[in-house]
Amino acid sequence: MPDTTLAVAVADPFDSWIAARPRWLQTAASDMLEKRALPDAGEIEILSSLCVEEAGGAGQDKFKTLGAGSLGAAQKRPHLRLMALNKVNGVNAISNDAELEFGDASLIAIYGQNGTGKSGFSRLLKHACGSRAKEDILPNVFMDKPVAPSASLSVTYGGAEKCVDWTPGGATSGMLKEVHIFDSHAAALYFGPKNEASYEPRRIRFVTSLIKICEEVACNLDRRKTALPSGLPSVPPSLLLTAGAKWVAALTATTKDADVDARCAFSLELESERLDAEQAIHQKNVPERLAFIATSLGTIATAEKYMSSLKMAFHDSMALSIVKARSDAVSKRKTAGDEADKVFAKASLEGVGQETWRSLWEEARKYSERSAYNGAAFPVTGEGSKCVLCQQELDDAAKARLVSFEAFVKGGLEAAATKAETDLRNLLLKGPSMPEVGVWNLQCDVLQVDATLMDSSHALLKSRWDAIQSSVDAASIPQFDWTPFEQKVGALRGKLEAEQKTLNELKNDDKRKALEARLAELQCMKWLSENKQSVVDEVRRRRKLKEIDAALALTKTNALTTKANELSELEVTKDYQERFLSELLLLGGKKIQISTSSKKQGKGKVSIGLSIKSSKSATEAKRVLSEGESRVVALAAFLADIAGSGEPTPFIFDDPISSLDQTYEEAVVSRLVELSKTRQVIVFTHRLSVIALLEETVGKVEKQAEAAKVPSPVKLLVHTLHKLGSNAGIVEKSIVKNSNTQKAANGLRDQEMTRLRKLLEAKDIEGYLVLAKSICSTFRTLVENSVEKVLMNGVVARFRRSVETKNKIGALAKINDQDCALIEDLMTRYSVFEHSQSNEVPAETPDYDQLMADIEKFAMWVGEFSNRKYGPMA
Repeated sequence: MPDTTLAVAVADPFDSWIAARPRWLQTAASDMLEKRALPDAGEIEILSSLCVEEAGGAGQDKFKTLGAGSLGAAQKRPHLRLMALNKVNGVNAISNDAELEFGDASLIAIYGQNGTGKSGFSRLLKHACGSRAKEDILPNVFMDKPVAPSASLSVTYGGAEKCVDWTPGGATSGMLKEVHIFDSHAAALYFGPKNEASYEPRRIRFVTSLIKICEEVACNLDRRKTALPSGLPSVPPSLLLTAGAKWVAALTATTKDADVDARCAFSLELESERLDAEQAIHQKNVPERLAFIATSLGTIATAEKYMSSLKMAFHDSMALSIVKARSDAVSKRKTAGDEADKVFAKASLEGVGQETWRSLWEEARKYSERSAYNGAAFPVTGEGSKCVLCQQELDDAAKARLVSFEAFVKGGLEAAATKAETDLRNLLLKGPSMPEVGVWNLQCDVLQVDATLMDSSHALLKSRWDAIQSSVDAASIPQFDWTPFEQKVGALRGKLEAEQKTLNELKNDDKRKALEARLAELQCMKWLSENKQSVVDEVRRRRKLKEIDAALALTKTNALTTKANELSELEVTKDYQERFLSELLLLGGKKIQISTSSKKQGKGKVSIGLSIKSSKSATEAKRVLSEGESRVVALAAFLADIAGSGEPTPFIFDDPISSLDQTYEEAVVSRLVELSKTRQVIVFTHRLSVIALLEETVGKVEKQAEAAKVPSPVKLLVHTLHKLGSNAGIVEKSIVKNSNTQKAANGLRDQEMTRLRKLLEAKDIEGYLVLAKSICSTFRTLVENSVEKVLMNGVVARFRRSVETKNKIGALAKINDQDCALIEDLMTRYSVFEHSQSNEVPAETPDYDQLMADIEKFAMWVGEFSNRKYGPMA
């Protein structure tokens, strides 16, 4: 059968339906087709995240789509053929590096008795091809250090040679998943305890796989929701009727961050209000508290008055007046001083006219006018007058000086300077007095001013006072801010007056209830501020939950189920049942009294219910049918399923006719041969009858092709498996039931014995013994087969119903005693290599010369007997 690659056909309406599915699901479908496998747990996690992104409008660059015709009805896969199973290691008792070739044969039969490795090879293929029902593969228990199971499969895919390595636990190749396997486990899946032959065509199977993916993604999303528990504390029961508590209860994914910020804000003013409200409500002796408040307000008023008086005294206007007066006095004194310097320039002593001198002059004036010359104008310069300071009589010069001094003092400049200085002294007397530390601290304590501000403000006030006392520049006087003290007064008075008002209102029940309600609101506002992060986290959690809920909406399977049901009506209800009944007839099940009906199982799944025709009770069909009939029904369901795809994928049958009688066996073999005309069929069996029927049926096909002068559509390859010692899986090709005994005998003599001779010459004792026993076993089988094919001329054959006499039966006359004696002798001596041997006394392998002589003798006998004349021509 030549390999061909079948092209992708035109678009199918199914493509348009797929394109309308959520984009994350299209991505999952694309990945599934590419891998030819359902997503694993890690991929489900990725798909779940992609679903969430799609629900949120993100991830646009991450989505995939199915190409046109990816799953259309006319789409075909490249042709697949298994070429060989190579490098088999660590699989049961199969020898290391074992090989099993399939070649270009369309029908391959692997025969082996129990323990020869047949089950090991079949289990290996089931694992490698991803069979739904796999059996455990054990390592070689006879080895001291078993090797890990592994193998390599050679295939052609679309005409290209490929190699697929296999190890347990590794991912199954997408190509090999196209291989379909039927065994007892598959039979139970198709016709099991539920009395149904389940079937899902390719497109329905694809849709139901998408349903499964949706369900797994939905489960993943549900787990994500479960993993998002609320961390928001419960609102205290006493606050549940507040507006804040109702707002918390109404939190949603759409709650704005600005709203959260506003609701969870709690200022110092609100905290003060809360404390005041709590204090008022919990006040036990209201009259006493009111009396205390009244006293406190009076004390605060005193402190306020004290601070106000200081503020007025230290006011900028007062400070400016003093500084201005000082500047004026200084300026006028300087002018008067300059004038004095001119007037007293010729004075004999320094400092005349200066401030000290003027003080002395004024004191002299007072003494003169009040004591020495009482009532006389100063200075007295009349006859006999004396100096009031030195008590000496004044001469004319002295009298003239005194008169000039007095004229200066009484002059305008000096008078102006003296007046300015007097005005300054008067302003200073009216100006600020520096408060004592003790008094200052006392008043600050009344206003609850902290110690730091108390000390620093007193020091600053002292600096301002000092500057006022001495500065002539207003800009150099430090500023003093009375605002903190005024704020303290206002805050304390406001708080006490508010409490006073509240306490007075508490005498009214309605007012008390209103205050209690306000306190609850304040307490809830404080609770919200303390739990703001939890509120923020809760809003974020609800947003995530909303995203997940939106994603869950994209996992709904309604449209998928509807489509699967629609397809089931088209592809299952009628088509599959027709194929099933057709296969049942081809498998010889005409007499099986069974009827079919479709059963919808939900999610688009459909099963074919089986029941006994005309049954008077509801007894399950499986309990009525025999084991062989049940196997035929299961095989019919399997073939109807796989054949429905329309693709020539390889089939593997592991003992497909176990428990069948000869009639069913012949029908099944005939069907397998027919299938091998269009696809590769591999059969594992432990029954020689199957091999015989395969050879007979294929032989008929070959004769028909030969008569029609066309190539035979079926090519049969038979492998026989042997076990030598503890090593199983040793392959002997085309020996069992070989159609040409002469060629087989010649091949055994010329090829296998040549190999044995080389081992002998190389003194490879172990290799020699293994091959020698294999040759002996093969030789024994060849001798046995010669009884039917050579001695009996094919008139009768085991496992064949017909007796063929035409142009054959006359040859039986050729048989003589020597022929029988030869066959009996060889069978006696070599049968021991085909049966179990005693471990204590194993059969001894013939030496090379003896074995070569027996094979040579047998080959010559086959040739001589075949050419021996009989009848009239003898």
